[in-house]
Amino acid sequence: MTSWFQTETALQFFQELRCVKAFKVSTKNCYVQGYIQREPGLLKGFFSRRAVIIGGPVIPKGTGKDEVLKLMTLLKSATREAIYVEIRCEEDMSAYREAFEASGFEYQPHYNVKIKCDSSKEALARMDENRRRQIKRANESGAECKFADEIDEVDAFYELLRQHYKNKVKKPLFPLEFFEKMISTDAGRLLICTQDGKIIGGMLQVATDETVYDYYACGLDAEFSVASPSVLLYWKTITNAISEGQTTFDTMGAGVPGVPYGVRDFKLRFGGELVEHGRYLHINHKALYNLGKLIVNCHLSIINS
Repeated sequence: MTSWFQTETALQFFQELRCVKAFKVSTKNCYVQGYIQREPGLLKGFFSRRAVIIGGPVIPKGTGKDEVLKLMTLLKSATREAIYVEIRCEEDMSAYREAFEASGFEYQPHYNVKIKCDSSKEALARMDENRRRQIKRANESGAECKFADEIDEVDAFYELLRQHYKNKVKKPLFPLEFFEKMISTDAGRLLICTQDGKIIGGMLQVATDETVYDYYACGLDAEFSVASPSVLLYWKTITNAISEGQTTFDTMGAGVPGVPYGVRDFKLRFGGELVEHGRYLHINHKALYNLGKLIVNCHLSIINS
């Protein structure tokens, strides 16, 4: 199954963004696409240049090692301007690990949680008891979830997300342009949670015939503890997927093995499967990579202080 992020639709979407530079390279049977991103500002932009490949290369079964090596060589050539290249695998790509590592891509363990969407009854049965209570209480609270249909709703969600990233995540975030354009695509949509007319959470999703992806999400869970917007958004995503015939809710990341991570615990309580498909990292400029991490982290610490 090809990830949405490796489709022609995704390539066209990223090509239209001003905040990234999209690329695609291919061999006879394989291809890989992604984008090069940098943060705003001259200094921070120079030290934050990275190439991101979500989903991993598209490599048909039976492809020989030589062709995979050629694809990786083309990928490195297309991303020379980036300080590092990161491949985020959506599926198990261990069959090509030897070729990736021979090309200079280092495997890095990384978790993901995938939630099966078969029936509401089975989905509820897989959850822990506390999660089921939260869903019942949230539904009784008057909170509602719907897909955004106004640009003002997208802007309001983005402000929630921006504050969340500033105060908790402390990582770079795409500009508003990304979110406004994403929901205009056939696959992109924004599920928002409201109470008394106020947006208290949201999830930017990408949806295909088989899979729904949690691209970006946040909720005012401390402020609206009864409504539990993050819980309600996940539950509505699962039930929507079931009604639309999608079989998988891909939560897109659950941290590093051996490192406690509250987000992973949150996702697993929905009865999802913990998988480790990992990531592959290639550093083009090691000195700049190490210095860039220091500069970006210091900058984020300053602006968030």
